[in-house]
Amino acid sequence: MRRVIDPLMKEHKMKRFALASSLFFLVSGAALAGASGTMVEESGKQFPAQLLFSHAGKDYAMTLTGTATRKKMFIKVYAVAHYMQDAQQGSKDALLKEAMTDGKAKQITMTFLRDVDAGKIIDAYREGFKKNATQAEIQAIQPHIDTFCGYFAKADVKEGQQFILRWLPGGVVLTNVLGQDKVAITDEIFARVLWSIWLGKDSIVNTEDLVRAMIST
Repeated sequence: MRRVIDPLMKEHKMKRFALASSLFFLVSGAALAGASGTMVEESGKQFPAQLLFSHAGKDYAMTLTGTATRKKMFIKVYAVAHYMQDAQQGSKDALLKEAMTDGKAKQITMTFLRDVDAGKIIDAYREGFKKNATQAEIQAIQPHIDTFCGYFAKADVKEGQQFILRWLPGGVVLTNVLGQDKVAITDEIFARVLWSIWLGKDSIVNTEDLVRAMIST
């Protein structure tokens, strides 16, 4: 017996197919846009190419300038990304100087590649401050260092968790530890010394990697 197809049912199926196809391409397009809008660090961690952040009623748009890996005795500890407001292409030295100067909003994002206990994190920060500041600077910002390190007192980190540091105009340093915002520390010297840990002369990572995306060819 020949099967009779209801024209209305056929039209309904065609509409459903068209809708499903449209949704597929929309989702695929979003996935492609997301993939093209990220930078993959050598460990495989992805960081967005652009960030939007609001603080005290002001919006900041920041661009990813580069990524690097913090290693300790050849062991990968965390992937780190650096962002800067109004980032422009330039030489390595010019970009590093700008990253170390107050005026533009900046952000450092750390995604951990292994578990690290709070004590080791605090020791690493204290060592970083000591290596990147003069004795006079250490004395001047010691209360801020103690406050900052106190933010990590209970921060036993698991693989995949993040720390976020932001340096806003006026020497305002915002710290987010495992998703929790801490009280802002405002001091331009403190901000510069903190940033020096990753972008200074005695950096714990390759400084060129953290500005590589913006180095002019």
